Amino acid sequence: MKRASAIFFCSLIICLLASAVTVQAGGFALYEWGNRALGMGTANYATGNDASVIAYNPSLMTKLKGTNVYGGVAVINPMSDVYIDGVKNTTRSVNHAVPHAYITHQVNDDLFVGLGEYTRFGLGTKYADGWVGANLLQEAMLETFSFTPSVAYKVTDDFAISGSVEYIKGGFMIKKQVALLAGPDELKVDVDSSALAFNLSMVYDFTDDLNIGFIYRSPVHFVGKGKATYNNPGIPLNSSGNATLTADFPASYTVGLGYSPMENLTLEFDVVYTQWEQFDRIEFDFDGFALPDTVEEFNYKSTWRFQLGAEYLVSDALALRAGYVYDQTPIRHEYTSPLLPANDRQMFTLGAGYSINDITFDLAGMYIITKERTGLTMNDGVADHAVEFKNGRTWGAGLSVGYAF
Repeated sequence: MKRASAIFFCSLIICLLASAVTVQAGGFALYEWGNRALGMGTANYATGNDASVIAYNPSLMTKLKGTNVYGGVAVINPMSDVYIDGVKNTTRSVNHAVPHAYITHQVNDDLFVGLGEYTRFGLGTKYADGWVGANLLQEAMLETFSFTPSVAYKVTDDFAISGSVEYIKGGFMIKKQVALLAGPDELKVDVDSSALAFNLSMVYDFTDDLNIGFIYRSPVHFVGKGKATYNNPGIPLNSSGNATLTADFPASYTVGLGYSPMENLTLEFDVVYTQWEQFDRIEFDFDGFALPDTVEEFNYKSTWRFQLGAEYLVSDALALRAGYVYDQTPIRHEYTSPLLPANDRQMFTLGAGYSINDITFDLAGMYIITKERTGLTMNDGVADHAVEFKNGRTWGAGLSVGYAF
């Protein structure tokens, strides 16, 4: 029975890894890498106790005995109302599935290794056909997955360090109307590529009840190659050419403090600092195409994200969780666009875990409220428009299953 269960969970890991290339993730910077963590507001950098620590803080692998697998999915549905010159438009409701899969192994008392797959950057924004802001944006999709081999070493009984190489596979697609010839032409740019990054982390136990975790993630230089196409439905015109997209994604630093004030209660507070100023522009280079090379200026600012999570063990089998997150937006007011109709966000989460022998089930749900933006002016290449973003909200839920053997 134990052998059969191990084969089943390893098969689950393989299936999730195979499907990750085509995942359509919602949002831009994502943290939904495991559903125990999601139930605690993604506060998992100091007190994580399942294989998803590969994504959050791989140094915590040193607290996992034997071999552990963990996999699942979070489904995210973001929506927002966009007003252009007083006309209300709502981003189309699309469910984005974000899978994750991990395996860790204890080599000896001090050395631990692991492999993980998760999505760190994602964007999914789509508007109804023919909406009034089509010259600004019709649809955009950023899809990535990270494949992360990790090694952790227990320096002392209280201190552990870890290093990871992060292979990121990704693609970006953007579609909008442009005025090239007579009438509205549709422009679509679709590129993909891969990149390498690295992560360094540590965990230190001050006492049995108080510890601290830290992880640094390096910046990512992305050069995507693909196609640019445009067509005009009113005249028999279609054209295409090669496209290259260049962008830099940010480095980040996370510190988590874990505390257990009583035997059955675990609390964690995290601070995430992301150097979004490194994401200042996207460069589009076109070859064999009618469009000139262009640069989209973003000029993002660095941000802070604050996370608070709690877990209460009702019994040896049942755990209840809750979390709260305040997440600053990197988007400056004057650079806001329909690509990501966002502002500062608050996230509320609930979760539960149930264990049966060596199997664990983690269920989580989240609701995100986005602060509105008003008083914006945007130019679509033809005229200036008054723009407002209101009623931004996101629903999400997920299930993860873990097995220890």
